[in-house]
Amino acid sequence: MFARLLCILLFASTVSAGEVVRAGRWEFHSSFWMSLHQTLMHDASTSKARDTAGLTPDERTAWEAAVAAYRQAADKGTITFARPMERLQDALSQVADNAVNAPIDDPLAGVIRSAAPVYRAHWWTADNAANRFFIRYAQAMLSDAGEELAREHEGIYHEKMPQSIRVDITPYAEPFGAYSLFLIDAGYVTTMSCRDSGYQGLASLEMLLHEASHSIVDANNSTVSKAITAAGKKLNIKPPGDLWHAILFATSGELTRRALLNRGVRDYKPSTVDMFTRAWPKYREPIETYWYPYLSGKGTLEEAIEKVVAAIQGTMR
Repeated sequence: MFARLLCILLFASTVSAGEVVRAGRWEFHSSFWMSLHQTLMHDASTSKARDTAGLTPDERTAWEAAVAAYRQAADKGTITFARPMERLQDALSQVADNAVNAPIDDPLAGVIRSAAPVYRAHWWTADNAANRFFIRYAQAMLSDAGEELAREHEGIYHEKMPQSIRVDITPYAEPFGAYSLFLIDAGYVTTMSCRDSGYQGLASLEMLLHEASHSIVDANNSTVSKAITAAGKKLNIKPPGDLWHAILFATSGELTRRALLNRGVRDYKPSTVDMFTRAWPKYREPIETYWYPYLSGKGTLEEAIEKVVAAIQGTMR
């Protein structure tokens, strides 16, 4: 099914270098500077050294120095969410996708500029091609089903998603393959890897909705998290701290599965198939039993979550 879809998309559309691609509220970018930034973060956070055999000694020195500077700036913790990295990502979002130079005022500006000629000469052509290929099929699916799914998510959560979501498609998106941030200048931004198999193909539709849902579902101040807290107080128990995220995964996965089924795709497996097996095996039955009916319009969000919390507590005794 997806192979046929790709054939249609590749013949139907082309994307030129530097072009911003839109699909409803989503705005796709294949930015040289953002891809370089993500690549440097990847190299700074992995223990596996990049193959630099094709670089000149000067290029190798420049690249390794940039990676070391990134590693030092990030200090400890996850590099992606270190304050210097978020600040630089926000600054780079204001630079044209195909700009030759990055006229930014940032402590790491000199570092990323020094690495730019190396990245442009050796890796950018292939990365941009992969980014653009991803963007073409993701745009087609969002153009058909994106707004439908966005409205369904908003109805489920009783919250409004942003009307504009920048999506940077890049070769890496540490540490999970995709993440979203609210940045001062760029607003709500999703970064997604074109090379991570968990986000490719039909899964890109689900995961783009998943990432958009992070704008209205969180651990503390969303209708879901507040309902989980209220259920815990009513039942006099402490709900699992990651239940909100499991519900977010389950919602985007199941709604996307239904949307694809309505479009003839019968064998799509949502991300929750893996997540329920690997991370949340005790959440699966409660969520499928009590949350999925709510997704079909039965009962209220608060009632469904109270039943989920009570059932999970029962499995943990």
